[in-house]
Amino acid sequence: MVNNKNEFMEQYFGVIEILKVENISPTKLDDHRAENIMLMDHVRFVHYPDCQQISLWLPEYYREYNDAIIRNIVGHVVIFDQKVENIINGTIKITIDTLFISPGEYEFTITKKDGFVHKLYFKKYPEGEQPKIAEPNEPEPVNLNSDPIVYRDGFGNILPDEDLILRQNLIDKTIDKITRRLEYVSQGRGGEVIYLEGKKSIKFYMEMGGGNCVFYLDIPSKSAWEKTTSFPLSEREDIINFVAEQTRRDQATSCKYKISETDITYYRK
Repeated sequence: MVNNKNEFMEQYFGVIEILKVENISPTKLDDHRAENIMLMDHVRFVHYPDCQQISLWLPEYYREYNDAIIRNIVGHVVIFDQKVENIINGTIKITIDTLFISPGEYEFTITKKDGFVHKLYFKKYPEGEQPKIAEPNEPEPVNLNSDPIVYRDGFGNILPDEDLILRQNLIDKTIDKITRRLEYVSQGRGGEVIYLEGKKSIKFYMEMGGGNCVFYLDIPSKSAWEKTTSFPLSEREDIINFVAEQTRRDQATSCKYKISETDITYYRK
């Protein structure tokens, strides 16, 4: 397995330019739902005098993914090959130290278990060299008196700009997923774990257990999920997995957990 953890590897301090991001569906039909795709906004390159990193935020919970592989585009040589679960920071963020990457162009491939693929293309520059900034085009004169273009159907009814609406909804949904979090309310032997995503939230009742059970969270069943939470049933598994893992990380690092139809139970290891 190729790895970048060898501290004796040569280090390259040039900056990295993120070129583009692609999303490839395993089927012939494009499957570009908000919860599936990765955008340029999901990727950041951070450069300091003595270190540098690529950080990216997965559109879905890390357990949905298999491998993260970086290849040199020219020679197709694999320089980094890891399981996503081994390099995840939290539940959706991956951060990779990039000093081991020599100047050149690269393809960073992240594969989901269902075959869906995110591809990130980037270029590493030699130290001291900077990406070229394209000269801005001469702006076209703007007629401030003109009205925006309005599209109408055959009956004269105004048609909404579906592309803009879809894009905005996609951006909003992606941001909500990236920034989702948990809050905890303690009430003696009980309490609540509150899942927050955008303007919506779900309260999971928490109660202390007995014997080998440390505590458990009640979760709505599939039949009651949408009515109880206002989230679509298709997001239930992802949200429950996020709540289970993040609660363990925040509140019960020495425990293991088991998810059933109606609860998440935390046991002593």
